[in-house]
Amino acid sequence: MAEEKKVKSKKLRRKNRKVKDKKKSLKELKIAYRSLEDTKKFYKTILFPLIVIGILVFCMPFILQIIIPVPLELNPIMFIIGGIVPIFLGIFYPYISWKNKESDINGKMHFYITHIRVLAISDTSLKDIIGMLGGNKAYGSLGEELRKISVLSDQWRVPLSRSFMFISKRTPSKILRDFLDRFSQSLDSGVEHREFIETEQDAVLEEYKTMYESANENITILNEVYVSLLIAIIFVMALGIVLPMIIGAEDMNTFIFLSSFLLIVSEGLLLYLLRAMVPADEIWHLTGEKGKLELGLEKLFKISVLACILVGSILFFGKYSLKIPMLEMFPFEIVVAALLTPLIIPGVKVLKAEEDISRKEKNFLGFLPSLGSIATMRGGKINASVYYLSEKDYGVLTKHIRDLYRRLRTRISDNDSWEWFGIDTGSNYIQRSCEMFRQSTAAAANPRRVSRMISENIRKIRDLRIKKLTIVNTTAALFGGITFGIAFSVYTSLVIARHLNTILIEGMGGDPFAGTTIDVGAILSTVPPEVFTNNFIIVFIVLVIHCFMLAITIRTLKGSHMLMTLFYFVPFVWVVAITGAFIDISLGGYLGM
Repeated sequence: MAEEKKVKSKKLRRKNRKVKDKKKSLKELKIAYRSLEDTKKFYKTILFPLIVIGILVFCMPFILQIIIPVPLELNPIMFIIGGIVPIFLGIFYPYISWKNKESDINGKMHFYITHIRVLAISDTSLKDIIGMLGGNKAYGSLGEELRKISVLSDQWRVPLSRSFMFISKRTPSKILRDFLDRFSQSLDSGVEHREFIETEQDAVLEEYKTMYESANENITILNEVYVSLLIAIIFVMALGIVLPMIIGAEDMNTFIFLSSFLLIVSEGLLLYLLRAMVPADEIWHLTGEKGKLELGLEKLFKISVLACILVGSILFFGKYSLKIPMLEMFPFEIVVAALLTPLIIPGVKVLKAEEDISRKEKNFLGFLPSLGSIATMRGGKINASVYYLSEKDYGVLTKHIRDLYRRLRTRISDNDSWEWFGIDTGSNYIQRSCEMFRQSTAAAANPRRVSRMISENIRKIRDLRIKKLTIVNTTAALFGGITFGIAFSVYTSLVIARHLNTILIEGMGGDPFAGTTIDVGAILSTVPPEVFTNNFIIVFIVLVIHCFMLAITIRTLKGSHMLMTLFYFVPFVWVVAITGAFIDISLGGYLGM
């Protein structure tokens, strides 16, 4: 009896959990729809078009029968699934968009708590602090949440404690929700906002650190899951290449297209999960302005694209039109990889720039406390302190410090001078630190306290980033190995299947069942040689897309510049091209093809 009661109580708990989860999901879906800024625009531009697309896909078999008089063998299940997917995407788009904000908010909480802490040191009121941070582009989704609090407080005259509670119930971020709940309760209890922020700073940073470290572990776990998934997908692709010899020629393309689709979808899902689970930690600043470094990278990218077009034109024209013997020796894969090679130049430039940014951040963590201490000794004279430090040697940061002093000396705008100091360095950490330092010292905060607080917090977060980059570098090496493994297995299957097909077509193997009642034609089938030629090209294109997806994933994990994608994309393509060409030449030559 006691055991039966335990079993029943467990079942009841499970049911209650499921009911709670369903209610929570429905509540979040309602909040997501309420969070839409322009509901009419969503219905017109997203929901209605996707529903129309879904209905069209549902009706596609009937439409094709009307347009094409020839009878077609169509699988209705594929059209049903194809129609349901866009409709579901349209319905759940607000929820997906709302949940995507969670990672963005979590990734900026450490900046937010540091910023609000240094402003609280000054005489600035809490309402003014929220107004300064609300709508800040650099804070992204977090800035939007703060802007809503500011609007409720200023325009609707809602008390700040109630505004915090109102937004906490509607934000997707658990860290921000808990922080606003505690802030609201402390304000209702009569606690001064400066006292609360001072005690909460370490708690929020510790929570952010825990989340960051768990996200680093999730990267490793997802990599293992991804490798396991790829093994199954590549098995389906390799099997689909050989199966036509047994079950008929018409199935080869079906298996290749299906496995290619699964490969790309799985990589897209991996990218989405990593973006959702890993907090955003951008290396480059988010002001929207472009310094000399970024303008130089854009110019270099445009030149490299022109170089790709020029190299590609020469190679394809010489190989296929002029039929130059030397170029005809190179396979199609090598030619494509060669024409994409100039794109690696901006990627290498970005890599060197990010190494310099890391060194600038390290030097900046020494420069800022020195500036705060000297400014405090000189009675808060920031410009004179910058001039004094500009004569010192801070390595790669020295030039930027001197440029900062030249701008400050013009007395046009101190805020713009500090902002462009951060933009010229290219570093998100430096730009955000300068913004915090400038705003707090302008509000009469103690420069020494402010500079030390900023540098300590940034140093903690920078240490976490260094650990993450170590894991990401290991992930990049893993992706390179995966790319080689996929190319090796798929091209080996293609070459062997092509060889077997040639033997069957030309009858080189004779009839091993001569003198028996076994019909070889009933057991084995042949495939037109053109099918293999097309499949070699299709597989290479799919693997190029695979390389691009992996390169974007690495770039996203690092928080690098978009052009960093090219630094990984081009070598991955070369791995595929060399592997495919080597197997085709060596294995094909060994088999006598």
